Amino acid sequence: MVASPVTDRRFPGQNKFKLGLFSFNTYGGLTNTLAKERWQANWPNMCNLAIMAEESGIEFLLPLAGWMGHNGDAPTDGHFHETMSWAAGLLSATKSIHVFATIHAPFLNPVFAAKQSVTCDHIGSGRLGLNLVAGYNEKEFDMFGVPYFGHSERYAYLEDWLSVVRKIWLKQEAFSHQTEFFNLKDVVGFPKPFGNTLPMVVSAGSSPEGRAFALSKADALFMVVKSIETLADDIRPAKLQMGNRPIKIYCSGHVICRRSKHETDEYYKYLIHDNGDWAAGRYMQKSYEEIKSVPIEILKTPEFLARLMSGHGTLPIVGNPEQVTKLIIDLHKAGLDGLAFALPNYLDDFPLFAEEVIPRLIEAGLRD
Repeated sequence: MVASPVTDRRFPGQNKFKLGLFSFNTYGGLTNTLAKERWQANWPNMCNLAIMAEESGIEFLLPLAGWMGHNGDAPTDGHFHETMSWAAGLLSATKSIHVFATIHAPFLNPVFAAKQSVTCDHIGSGRLGLNLVAGYNEKEFDMFGVPYFGHSERYAYLEDWLSVVRKIWLKQEAFSHQTEFFNLKDVVGFPKPFGNTLPMVVSAGSSPEGRAFALSKADALFMVVKSIETLADDIRPAKLQMGNRPIKIYCSGHVICRRSKHETDEYYKYLIHDNGDWAAGRYMQKSYEEIKSVPIEILKTPEFLARLMSGHGTLPIVGNPEQVTKLIIDLHKAGLDGLAFALPNYLDDFPLFAEEVIPRLIEAGLRD
């Protein structure tokens, strides 16, 4: 792949380690629970959380895109707010925080996406970002009536899709684009992104193709953390592969935190063991097996099923404020630039993170 330039845009502030809130556009967030505390992703809750996060210095908001549920028992299983409209609303409700839209590229025409994203970017005065997804769920492709390509082809499509979007953002004159995937004629797009800078593009990649795309075409890679102990070794090849492109490497996780370890353990037990939506967790486990995104010897372990239950397979960051702080510091020491994290109930749980974890990160020199 030919490397693309990196955007000039940056998150606000000078924090060494960036923080974002992840997946609060979905009912339940990342926690497969039937407990009464299950996250309710209604608009007042989401707006209040976005403002709270901005006031606490959180750099970005990252939604989870989805079109179908996980065959769970929760009444709101599969309730996802569409992410570009979601981003537009939150950009209008905030002043400085960056808001991403997560886009399944095969389901959205790139000409429309370029225009739509610029509109959102102007609403937020240059604070929109795109999180690009190649897609994996064949049933969702069938739902949209679009071809389900093989894994490598999906990333070839994603690369071509992004090249169209960036051309529209940049070019002043009409252009045509004929490739294996597109036959576009006399394409134009005005206005251009806000402030003559391009929106930040991020992408997750656990497969070789996904990682290669993110490292050569995106401004940041979200990588899967198998364990904190092996993280530095996992990051090293990515940094070699990116070459001279100054992109950032983040990860996603889920934070379960109470004031004491005992309270945290009891809360975890209550959410997952006593009130877990195990139908959803096992469906996710089967889905991961079908797409071969996680080695089977890891996927079948009780530990990974627990990760699926408590956070859709993202990194568990569980403990009292001191333990959570240490785990985040360990991520930074291993070489990560930031973390997008979910919470079981964002409005209930974020204040403790803001009051007890962020000050400790400031004391450790990771935040200003």
